Amino acid sequence: MKGFTLLGAVALTTTALVGVAAAQRSVPSAGLTEVDVRTVYSTQMPEIRRIDLRGDFQPAGASDPYIYLQTMFARWNDAGAYGFSFSSFAGGRTLGDDVVLLGGAPDPGTGYGTTSVACATEITFALITTDAFGGNLALRLDIHPWNGLFGNAAGASTANVTLNLTIPPVQNPPGFAIYLITVPAQNLLLPKAFWVALTPDSLQSTINLANVGLLVANGTPGNVSMLPGRGYFRAATPPTAFTAVTGGSVFTGLPQGSFYMAIRGKHNFVGTVDMNALADRAKPSDPLTFEFDDDPQGDPDEGIEEALRRNLVDVEVVNDSGTPFTSRFTTYLDENGRFSLPVSSAIASITVRRWDNGLKVTYNRPAGGWSTNVCNPTTATATMTFGDVNGDGVIDDADLLTVLFGFGSQE
Repeated sequence: MKGFTLLGAVALTTTALVGVAAAQRSVPSAGLTEVDVRTVYSTQMPEIRRIDLRGDFQPAGASDPYIYLQTMFARWNDAGAYGFSFSSFAGGRTLGDDVVLLGGAPDPGTGYGTTSVACATEITFALITTDAFGGNLALRLDIHPWNGLFGNAAGASTANVTLNLTIPPVQNPPGFAIYLITVPAQNLLLPKAFWVALTPDSLQSTINLANVGLLVANGTPGNVSMLPGRGYFRAATPPTAFTAVTGGSVFTGLPQGSFYMAIRGKHNFVGTVDMNALADRAKPSDPLTFEFDDDPQGDPDEGIEEALRRNLVDVEVVNDSGTPFTSRFTTYLDENGRFSLPVSSAIASITVRRWDNGLKVTYNRPAGGWSTNVCNPTTATATMTFGDVNGDGVIDDADLLTVLFGFGSQE
């Protein structure tokens, strides 16, 4: 990548995620602070540089679907400027954000941190810099299990990676640059609730830490079920950051939002919606980056709008244990038409319906049941039947009538 150099080895080390955070009283710590947020503006689409720390070698096959997405960072303001808010690593402080995944215990404090609900294979975070001189940035990324309760600290780090990045000088305009940093995780078992924390090494970093930090999302979807993010990102001063020891930092104060971050991996079911028959413009795009889509028609917002229509789907999950019932929610498809869900043995079927055209596909419980291994999930591919306008699984006169009665109408 031009202007970017990876200086250090990347090695994610893990131990079993079985520790549960120790309960603490919600007592403010001198080392824990509310996060100050800076906003920069651009009157043009910024340059986005994607850095995949796997290097030139890419494993065979497509990446896993997303199990967590916290994106949608900015909107055009009345002056036509694109706004980006971020929190810096000023003073060498740790920046951390909570993640609550689908699956696992339904209520906080009842098993978070003890049971693996997903298997991660990569973590992406958005780094923003406004530094006119550039320099080296040494970072440590840690995963801390958590019990999901506000006021309780996260447990000791159970996975970590060291990153050494050379950040080039920022040019004007726009006066800032954004990097999407993707770190391989190699089948990292994750509990339902945990914190992702990034800590700079002040001695090894030569860049001004007050000018580089993490991009803030606008309180939008926190995971792929479109549930809101908990929004508890915090800044803390090492070495007490996010520890469960007596007197360590606890999560206090009002929520600040969430960082722009995504995790790919799998639950125990991964479904693929085959949409090869669609034109390229109608196929899903990568939901991590669709807000950076500079639409070819010239409308910068149209790329976002089209991507939302292409990627969002309604999900119907039928539970046939005891009295059958259906649950409904919304999720994303990734750019390959894939999604991942935690599925219990009581789930008989999963139906996915596109938002933009109502077409649907259904995945039925296999004869041997769903996989119980999140790193080796049940996988299935279903092809959407184009022409099945009302989504009943067949193309017949009802579809023709639907088109006839809707002829001439617009979105």
